[in-house]
Parts: sequence; C-alpha cells; structure tokens
Amino acid sequence: MLDVLSQAEIDKLLRDLVSGNAEENEEEQKDTVKPYDFKTANRFTREQIRAINVVFKNFGHLLSNYLMGTLRASCDAEVLSIEEISFSEFNNSVPSPVIVAIINTSPFMGSFIMEMSKEISYSIISRVLGGTKEIASEGRQFTEIELAIIERVLWESLRNFDEAWVKIMEVNSVLEKVETSMQFAQIVDMNEPVLMVTLNVTIGNESGLVGFVLPHQALEPFTKKLNTKQMYSMNPNKRIETNPETIANAISRTDITISAVFNPTTATVRDITSLNVGDVIKLAHQVDEPVIVRYQHLPKFRAAMGKYKNNLALKILEEIKGDEENE
Repeated sequence: MLDVLSQAEIDKLLRDLVSGNAEENEEEQKDTVKPYDFKTANRFTREQIRAINVVFKNFGHLLSNYLMGTLRASCDAEVLSIEEISFSEFNNSVPSPVIVAIINTSPFMGSFIMEMSKEISYSIISRVLGGTKEIASEGRQFTEIELAIIERVLWESLRNFDEAWVKIMEVNSVLEKVETSMQFAQIVDMNEPVLMVTLNVTIGNESGLVGFVLPHQALEPFTKKLNTKQMYSMNPNKRIETNPETIANAISRTDITISAVFNPTTATVRDITSLNVGDVIKLAHQVDEPVIVRYQHLPKFRAAMGKYKNNLALKILEEIKGDEENE
C-alpha cells in the first residue's frame, strides 16, 4: 500500500517546488552511492535461507514442546530473524556472561554455536530447581551446578535439533563444550560469513533469545540439499510404478511354514506330569480322519496321512474354503 502524505508534508513539497529546493534534493539523492565491501559478499542464497528457516521453525516447535514438558510451564519458541553476518560481528555482539555451546554436527564440516541469553538461561535453571520466578542475574556468573543443569537441557535440545533436519538430511549432533564467554568459543576466522538464526523463547511470562551460528564453510558441501523444493518433493499420494513380475518372483521365493495338525487332545495336569518314557498317549483323532494342513497359522487343506518312498507324506484331499476357515 502507498504511503499517504500528511497535509504538512504536502505543504512542504509545494514550498520546495516553488523555491527550487526539490531539484537539489533529487540531485543529492542521485549522487548518494552505497559502498560495497567485497570481503563480506553474500554467500547464502535466498533459497538456502528459506530452507534453513523451515528447519528452525520445526526446531522451535519441537523445542517448545520439550521445554513445556520439562519445566511444566507454557513455552513458545519462534524464529525471530535469519541474517548473514561475519563471525566478528557476532562475536562483538555477544554479552558476558552468556551460555555458548559448541556443537559438532555430522556430516557438516565444522562446528556450530548455540547461544542462550542469560535471561532465558536463569529462567530455565529456576524452574528446573522448582522455582517460578527468574533468578536475579545482574552482576553474577554461572555456578558449576547451574552449568550442569544447562548442559543437560542442551543435550536434550540437540535431539530436537537433529529431528528438525530430518526432511533435508540425517544429522547427528554432539555437545562438545559449554562456555560462558566468546573468548573461548571462536570456531572460524573472524571474517568468515555465518548465518545467524535468532529464536525468541518465551517461558511463562519471561522471554529471552536463543541464537544459532552456522558457518558458511560448514554448510558449503551440502548447499545443494538446502532446497525447499527437495523438502516437499516427496508426495505421499504419488503413485509408485512397480513391476508385477518382480513382485511375483519375490513372493514365489518367500519361505513359509507348512504344518499338519491333528485334532486337539485334552489331558489333565496330573496325566501330563505322570508321563514317563514309553507311555502311549491316546489322541482324539481317528486313523482314517484327515489332518488339517496349515500355511503358517491359516488352515488351507485337508489331507490323508501315508508314506511315499519310505517317507511320511500327506495327500491333499480337498481345499478348506473361507467360511470353514473362520469356523
């Protein structure tokens, strides 16, 4: 929609036209040139950023479900922004103290960084320990116990992170270490372009930021897979063409168990426990009565017992129909 000018702005434009200042302003705007730094040229395409956006939207949904079950509080995580910056810009923007997790995600060629602001970190710690309010975070460092709690939450969050990538590729993430300062968390050169993904996480009435740093050199070998078209190319209603002969040959080579079954015979527990070697059990099956031939557990034929070339054998007499099978 076009911007609507106020009456004051219209009057100013009319005065500029009368005085001739409008032409000078136009010439000044034309002469304005925006400098371009080739060192920070964009490395990520729009299609790749869209694919990353889909991944992290899925991760935000999974993360909110995990935090909701763990903290017993209403939680929400949504993608706030995705932008390409240099690692030095990210490094200079991170406050201290902060939770910085170094993540090794295979098969990517390099490490990722997961940054968690102190507001959301202390909120998680408080609720894990049974509290309902944010711990005062001003002017204090994380204790060893608090870091252990956060590390456990991070490990569980990485499972959701791996699951969020499943539509593109199978990944496996491992938490390498947790730091509280960027001084010990440099994973690439300062001028290396990275993709900064920022999520806004809300826990109850409190909110904070969770950021992911994805270096270009780690994602570069897999940029072809970062494609939304590939993610949605699998159509569940798509008809799969099959070769009937291949299916028939596979079925014909399938092994199944065939068994011949006598009529069931009942006996008491006393009779069974008193059996000895050489005892004879009287079956509830007549000699001239056919036995039931079963395929797996399904009755299919009636057959007569006999011998063929000194081997026990069965002679098929008739097929058992469907109604008889149900009986």
